[in-house]
Amino acid sequence: MKTPATDSRPPSLHGADRSATGIARYRSPALAMASVIGLLVVPYLGVNDDVLLTMSTIFMWIILSSSWNFISGFTGYLDFGHGVFFGVGGYVTAILVVKVGLPFGPTVPLAALFSAALALTIGYPLLRLRGVYFSIAMLGLFLATRELALIAKPLTAGAQGLILPPEVDRLFFYFLFLAGAVVVVALAWWIRRSQFGLSLLAIKDDERGAEARGVNTTALKLTVFCLSAAITGAVGGCWAYELTFIDPGIMFRESFLINVAIMVTLGGLGTVWGPVVGSIVFLLVRDTLWANQGDSFLVVFGAFLIVLVFFMPEGIVGTIQHGERTVLGRLIKRLRQRDSGHVDTSRPAATAAPVRIVTGD
Repeated sequence: MKTPATDSRPPSLHGADRSATGIARYRSPALAMASVIGLLVVPYLGVNDDVLLTMSTIFMWIILSSSWNFISGFTGYLDFGHGVFFGVGGYVTAILVVKVGLPFGPTVPLAALFSAALALTIGYPLLRLRGVYFSIAMLGLFLATRELALIAKPLTAGAQGLILPPEVDRLFFYFLFLAGAVVVVALAWWIRRSQFGLSLLAIKDDERGAEARGVNTTALKLTVFCLSAAITGAVGGCWAYELTFIDPGIMFRESFLINVAIMVTLGGLGTVWGPVVGSIVFLLVRDTLWANQGDSFLVVFGAFLIVLVFFMPEGIVGTIQHGERTVLGRLIKRLRQRDSGHVDTSRPAATAAPVRIVTGD
């Protein structure tokens, strides 16, 4: 008669595992809440406008990189033309403020709505493409939209640009972008743990297999594509109003495409906190090197990115969470286990072989 298999670990290890799991479950939300509270206090600590501008810029890029991560990180559809929604959102806000006379507030949801409608229109045919073909198609759309903004002078003023009311309030934009970053990161956290997010990851892993299992991949891709576009368009509208002047060269810059892809890849593609960490590291290192290295900072910065990606191919957050396939990831895992006093129970403990005593009888 066979007895059911039981866990041979001591009861103390069972309790330690449950305790560690409970602590880990609430650690990230607690740290996030504490960080938000601290950031809410920062403007009242006597910091100047330059600090507020730098931090609001970081918040803005966290929103943009997280929204790009929705489509590119969760579904695997690398969008090299995502900047088109940023530019369109900026122009929607600028046109409504300058030519229609609307106040800034209502233009932001309208910019988001217009960007989502554009994503729905172009997404239905383009999301049928896969791999590099989708990326090239989006890049072509980005370039075409920029040229269209130059040609449509009665609406966009072409290369002369549009001048918005000079109402610069650093504190207002600091809290605006901070609130947006909190909402978008919370949304990413929910998506990553929901059935919707699991379906997106299934598309990333094996789209044909997901379709065979009954997943409506077309609807899911369109939904997340429109969501990502709406967020990006809203940020574009806010940034245009903060900048007070826009033209096609400002709103449709190739550097946007490069920066957002580097930030997400640097932090961890398809993770919740990857865009946050990647945006902070990218902007702080870039600005520090630019201030200290001058014209040669791009060489140093490029070398830094190459080394970081070489040792952390899954990004900073991805390596810390599940980077056991890399040397650095295995080292981090061993250090975390040693610091927490965790015993690796995945391998059975070695037991001494029985000793055979031979007597002379």
